[in-house]
Amino acid sequence: MPPLAKRIAVLGTVFATTFAATTLSANAAQVNARAASFSHTGQLATFGLYNNAIVTDQLNLKRINADYIFLSDNPEDPFDFVSGSCFGGAVVKNMQVQGGGVCSLKDKNGTPFALSYEITTVKSGTYSGNWAILGGDQKWDTAKGSGTWSRMALPNKSMSVTTIQGEITF
Repeated sequence: MPPLAKRIAVLGTVFATTFAATTLSANAAQVNARAASFSHTGQLATFGLYNNAIVTDQLNLKRINADYIFLSDNPEDPFDFVSGSCFGGAVVKNMQVQGGGVCSLKDKNGTPFALSYEITTVKSGTYSGNWAILGGDQKWDTAKGSGTWSRMALPNKSMSVTTIQGEITF
């Protein structure tokens, strides 16, 4: 699919989902946003289709590399219109998952920040885990925050819907 068509499909998926968020106080904000994402890295020969290397029946390696744009129905949500890229990897061994990665993001004002994520569960095409703010520029320099996330793969395997929840204090 050409890049423009992918981006249109991503935005269509975002607007097809529902969003909710609430502000807790002037300094702490509840995060509750969703993003459509698509894998933008070509497959490596050793990973084959879907960025998955099956080593044995009980050992799989998964590469994670996607672009995101988060939306919320609350304009005060710190993740409303946050966009950027995340990458990482996971090992699924004997039905247990271990892995994570990092994200390079920009808020709706273009201010850069980063977060880390941990994968704690992979079940029926849904990844989930925890995230934490690493730091950033301006207000993100002193921001503290963490929460949970889940990512559900869509049938075409290159697109997904990610939900992120938690709290950030500036």
